[in-house]
Amino acid sequence: MLYSLTTKYCAIALTHLATQPPAEDVQVREIARATQIPAAFLARLVPTLVKAGLVRSRRGVGGGIRLARSPTEIALADVVRATEGERFFENCLLTVDPCDGTQGCPLHSVWGPTRDRIVTFLETTTIADLARKSRPQRGKEARARPARRGVAPKRQAHKEAR
Repeated sequence: MLYSLTTKYCAIALTHLATQPPAEDVQVREIARATQIPAAFLARLVPTLVKAGLVRSRRGVGGGIRLARSPTEIALADVVRATEGERFFENCLLTVDPCDGTQGCPLHSVWGPTRDRIVTFLETTTIADLARKSRPQRGKEARARPARRGVAPKRQAHKEAR
């Protein structure tokens, strides 16, 4: 099962939202900046996430998005369903059409149990799990991130010399 960039970006954005105060809306451009997702792409994904009941959206000054449910209640499978559709869980390695395992597929005895384990992982792994596991890594990345292009680093020694 290969996931589209849409699915990956949605999971990343939801994980970021899970690290924010739950009662506050977060602007799409802030999420895009923090996660390095193109803002225009992320803005196009918001209606999909709203329709799936994963986020709430509010327009206007002070608006933004927030999780519609607790991050412990949003499974990765919910994200996949929202972006790829339910039939994605029936993908087969050897057929173009979805496969439920009853068509005599030569790899079903191998792929079927593997696919079932993947689906179980997606059903049991929540956005809260991802947020917990990503926090330490984010801190390391933030410290190691170079200055933005075109922005000169602050020169403390130069200021003190004046």
